[in-house]
Amino acid sequence: MIRRRELMLAAAAAGSGSMAGLASASSAPEAEMTTHSRSSAQGFRLALGGGAAKAFAHIPILEVMDDLGVKPVEIAGTSMGSILGAFYASGMSGREIRQFAVDLFTQKTQLLQKLFLTDGRTWSSLFNVVRPAIIDPIVLFETVFPEDLAEQFSDLKLPMKIVATDFYTQSQVVLEEGPLLPAIAASSALPMLLTPVRIDGQVLIDGGFVNPTPFDVFQDDGIPTVAVDVTGSNFEERKSGLPTGLETWIGSFSITLHSLVAAKLACNQPDLLIEPPVGRFKTMEFFKVADIVKAAEPAGETFKRGLASLLENR
Repeated sequence: MIRRRELMLAAAAAGSGSMAGLASASSAPEAEMTTHSRSSAQGFRLALGGGAAKAFAHIPILEVMDDLGVKPVEIAGTSMGSILGAFYASGMSGREIRQFAVDLFTQKTQLLQKLFLTDGRTWSSLFNVVRPAIIDPIVLFETVFPEDLAEQFSDLKLPMKIVATDFYTQSQVVLEEGPLLPAIAASSALPMLLTPVRIDGQVLIDGGFVNPTPFDVFQDDGIPTVAVDVTGSNFEERKSGLPTGLETWIGSFSITLHSLVAAKLACNQPDLLIEPPVGRFKTMEFFKVADIVKAAEPAGETFKRGLASLLENR
């Protein structure tokens, strides 16, 4: 159980935005504080990694923040991490996000009704076999996302960075201004499935190819970083026989993500790394959302203890 002093620290983190606003009214000695000492009191930043369906494991982390009454001062997200992070930064609670995700993927009739595109668009606007990929992610997300998702980055209640990959320069692109939905779509545009997204002349695909768990995109100013990585797999149950073509394609992408995260961690570490135990789930098992969230709940408790310790030691 978190002690009172730890909860007070958490409350201070939640109020960091107000603290920033008071900076201009501070006294002369306070104004002479170093950047590091000032930022240390301003909470934490949160990086939510990609991993397709396994990224539903982020939801218990968001719920714990609500229970503690804390908010990160900034969020970064890749792929599904950008989707869930954008929901949260738009003002949805962790429990609301859980309910939305479970309802979306367990009420299949309702999901199909949403995909009938009753706003006048045709199925060809969503599914088109002659495009670079089958599904237009912007049309898909407009169809199924909550109506109260922020339209612009500037409309978000929490600052956010979204990571995508520039296909032609093979480099990382960090999006943090302009329309929000195209940025999420770009970060989630898994090749062969979702069409690349063009933003400011750049052709963008899934951010997992360059930065699956983007804990290193924040400004280095002393504010601690919490990263939630969901790229791990559980190899205890080895199967015999060859995987299908689809399993090979998706599995290869998962291997790439996990290898990239491992290489990054060998060079640099977030202040707190959370790895929810959801490796036994397959990347595309979206209809197991309730099971994935349930399996990740122990990671919420790990996050709670780790965050309390992290803020106390700052």
